[in-house]
Amino acid sequence: MAKSGPLNLALLIDASGSMGGGKLEEAKEAAKMFVTGLQEDFLSVYSFSDSLTEIVPSQIVSNNHKINDTIDEIELGGGTALFMALRKVRDDLSRIKAKSLAKRLIVLTDGQPTSDEQMFSSDGEWKKFSEKFALETLERGIPITAIGVGSDYNETILSALAAKSGGEFRHIKRASELKGYLQRQLRSLQKTVADNCILHIVIFQGSGCTIFSHRNISSEGNEIKIQLGSLEEGETQVAGEIALDPKPPGTFRIAKVFMEYDCITGKTKTEPINVIASPTDQMDLIMNGRNGKIIDRVNTYKTGIDLLQAVQTGKQSEMTRRIEEMTQRPDLDSKTRREFESLLEQQKTGRLDMKQLVSQTQRIMEGKQKEGEA
Repeated sequence: MAKSGPLNLALLIDASGSMGGGKLEEAKEAAKMFVTGLQEDFLSVYSFSDSLTEIVPSQIVSNNHKINDTIDEIELGGGTALFMALRKVRDDLSRIKAKSLAKRLIVLTDGQPTSDEQMFSSDGEWKKFSEKFALETLERGIPITAIGVGSDYNETILSALAAKSGGEFRHIKRASELKGYLQRQLRSLQKTVADNCILHIVIFQGSGCTIFSHRNISSEGNEIKIQLGSLEEGETQVAGEIALDPKPPGTFRIAKVFMEYDCITGKTKTEPINVIASPTDQMDLIMNGRNGKIIDRVNTYKTGIDLLQAVQTGKQSEMTRRIEEMTQRPDLDSKTRREFESLLEQQKTGRLDMKQLVSQTQRIMEGKQKEGEA
């Protein structure tokens, strides 16, 4: 399927010492395959360890082979200055005035930050710092795709970077799986139709709204803003509930919804859609008005938010309960339920892969049940 406009991408590859043992070679091969799929897109490539190295300056991809030859020259270094590298690449990407549909910073790492300008001793501190960095990046219209390889990286950092910037976090167990994921990521990016998307929900008096999302949500007065990053062709889901004060029978406007976004022609907004409610005390009308599929989907998002909260707080019993709920969600496909069944068994035996759990849950919160699904 043809994409709607050129992309502006920055690829940041961890070349620290821990990427030895064949991981860096797998990462380079995956990056080269990714580059081969680009055409007339803007791309820059960097590697980092204790310092940042610009491998390919930002340019329109017209000679894939030359870029790939340069990627082959990446060599192993020392430490892992993750945020130093992210900050410099983000600043470079912000300065590029290319006429493109969407920007994306793709970072691939296998380890904990070891040589940044600021270090923290707890996951809570890292989460706060990472979310602040992600929100600053979101303000520049740059979602982050954060790819963690193996078992030693910090999923708290990568999941926060992705969620709050409007990007995505993926856990890759083995470096050999990088090729497949980057190919799916490229197909997804090539379906981008809108960037810097903000969903606005304006609530009228007598109504209240709760949104179930791991994205950045802000409110001002009676308006809620959900920052979604870039959107692809097809359906995008945002789950929430609107509660009403007691009202007599009749028809009431309870909210209006519209989307603000960037497209290839510039900034635009959709026409507002009014949300209407008709309170009644007739149970048959109430039951006929229920949409079971929507209710199931909203409950899955609620469970996902509760599960991510349990992970953050370390409440094991709550984590177990929420994973078990995921195995029973009727709106999830059988493959996804089996993956949660495996995670549940791991949790019960004390061998839970926390990275896989967070990645899998955030993938559902992005509205993508199947890997690579638009």
